[in-house]
Order: sequence, then C-alpha cells, then structure tokens
Amino acid sequence: MKPLRLAALTALALVTASFMPSGWADPPPWAPAHGWRAKHHYVYYPSAQVYYAPDTRLWFWFGGDGWQAGVSLPLALRGYVRTGGVDIGLDVDRPYLRNDYVVQRYGGHRHEYWRDDDRSRHENDQGDDDQGNRGRGHGRHDH
Repeated sequence: MKPLRLAALTALALVTASFMPSGWADPPPWAPAHGWRAKHHYVYYPSAQVYYAPDTRLWFWFGGDGWQAGVSLPLALRGYVRTGGVDIGLDVDRPYLRNDYVVQRYGGHRHEYWRDDDRSRHENDQGDDDQGNRGRGHGRHDH
C-alpha cells in the first residue's frame, strides 16, 4: 500500500505544480535587484539626463549622434551637473539602456546642446553687419 500512496502523492505534486502561476519568474530587468543581479551605481542628473558612474569615473550623456560616454562632459552640460544628482542602482553597465525607466521615475530633461551650438553659429553667420543689415554678404553698398 505504501508504493500506491507514494505514487498518488507524486501525481498530486505534479498536478499541483502544473497549476502554479508562471508569474513567479524573475523581476523585469529594470526592477531593483534582490541580491543576485549585479548592481551598478550611478549618480543621475535629471536636469540634463546625464549619468555619472563613480566606480569607473565615466559620464554618460545624449549627444547629436546618440548616447556618448567619456571621462569628461561637454562644456555645455557641465553646468547642469553641479547639484541635484540622485543616487540610483541599475542592473546594466550602460545606464542609458534604462533611461526611459529612470526618466519616468526621477524625471528628466534632455538638453540638446549640439543644436544650441549649431543655432548660435548660424545666428552669428546671419547676424547684423555694422550697417544694421541682416545676413551674410549684405554689407555696405555704395551707390
């Protein structure tokens, strides 16, 4: 009779396991890690959507060609990272992969500094000459 009971318990365990919800899987990648995922520490600056990784001393920012990384920031962004940094932990070594989540949670404003540079160059090229004429090539005309 014991083998019959053991078989019945095993069958019951298998049936019960098949009805267990599959939602007991791992949390999504952007969720806080629970000890087994590698955590990467960053300081996030919402005022410019810039990240700093103190461990590697790298900065991450969005530039005209996409996300950039380097040991220093472009001059146009440095003023936005003096204050207001938020300590965050992510499970990725490139924080911009979770930028949508970070912006949703902590806010953020992307400064398109490369466009500002283009605009200021364009405005200087199109600026007034010493006669008050607008644009390039519209200097003094002697008649």
